[in-house]
Amino acid sequence: MTVYLSKSSVFVKIATISTLIILILVALTLMTTANNYGVIGGTVLSILIIGTVIYFYSNSLDKIILNKDALILKKNFGQITIPKNDIIDIQKLEFSNLPMTYGSQGIFGFIGNTMDDSVSLVKDRKNMIRITTKNNKYIVSAEESDKLVSEIKTLYNIKSDKI
Repeated sequence: MTVYLSKSSVFVKIATISTLIILILVALTLMTTANNYGVIGGTVLSILIIGTVIYFYSNSLDKIILNKDALILKKNFGQITIPKNDIIDIQKLEFSNLPMTYGSQGIFGFIGNTMDDSVSLVKDRKNMIRITTKNNKYIVSAEESDKLVSEIKTLYNIKSDKI
């Protein structure tokens, strides 16, 4: 079993910390200002903000685990298990923006669905990998992404025609 960590880039760290500070200030303001929203409205909006933050944190990729039978995308809460027989292709991607249909654009990473219907669990856009399976496409990031791609190809015997 081999483990590859998914570390946040400087951009993701700055975006996350800045957004969290702003959201905490907004939540505190909403809960303490009874004039505009009322106590109930401020509390409801604060709960929605906190729930959104928890959602993106819980879906943030922590590490990628390779074992002989499956590739495991371990999130902060939960995991996605991809059986080795389901993997069709894997390739390293170049740095680029990730156009999302929905998701976070830097808060705890680029988490959500992209325009090409891939599941994005990217924390560093310089180390992105696309994993194509029979049913889904995943875009993830990991330290030593080149080594990860070659190890997956070797371990799971994947032949790739794409560059």
